[in-house]
Amino acid sequence: QAPSCLAPCLWHALAMLQLYKNEAVTNVARRQINIREMELHWYSNNYSQLAAQGAMFAGFAFTQLTTPLNGKASAALQYTYMLCTAFALGFQLCVCLSSTFCCIFGRGLALRGPHGARSVHVAVDNLRKEQKLVFTQFLLGGLCYLFSQMSQLFIFRKPVTAIIISVVLAVFFFMIVYNTIEITAKLQVSETVAITGQIKALGPYERIKDLDQEIYAPLDRSMYATAAG
Repeated sequence: QAPSCLAPCLWHALAMLQLYKNEAVTNVARRQINIREMELHWYSNNYSQLAAQGAMFAGFAFTQLTTPLNGKASAALQYTYMLCTAFALGFQLCVCLSSTFCCIFGRGLALRGPHGARSVHVAVDNLRKEQKLVFTQFLLGGLCYLFSQMSQLFIFRKPVTAIIISVVLAVFFFMIVYNTIEITAKLQVSETVAITGQIKALGPYERIKDLDQEIYAPLDRSMYATAAG
């Protein structure tokens, strides 16, 4: 009778080992996703900040475009002013739209992607790649807005007053450039040494598909085919 009792016990032990192994892999994968979620939140917050600041600059630029110009100013100065303002508005609108799309579709891909953990990796990696372009557009829009303000001074103010204010703005312009370069050099992490939350050793386990979809989808299709027949 002992051998007959040993078989169920052995099967139970094997089943328990399989469950423990699956639980161990699942826990490690979940912790990896938690780390990647921190990256996702960080990129989303960056895009939200860029979108808010870009919307503010875009509002200022739009107000300037709708302001009537002084007819006494030269045509070249007016064209320079309008072009700088238009570029500032265009760059900041690109920042707002790109940031909005990245936040909406990036989070959506990470949450509802068809490939599970791989969808999270794709979402985070693409948010990282797009951030540099969006940030560059934001800087260019801010510089165009500053040049627009300097051109506006020579249109609506006397030349002496415009020159004095332009010198002050130029000083702050170089301060902004200097601070931007200094802060970026000290705090920005290079892409070659940046650490991500992706654990490449778990790559084979990330190919496991949604069990619910894999188990019940074929039954649903067979039911539909039977009903149609």
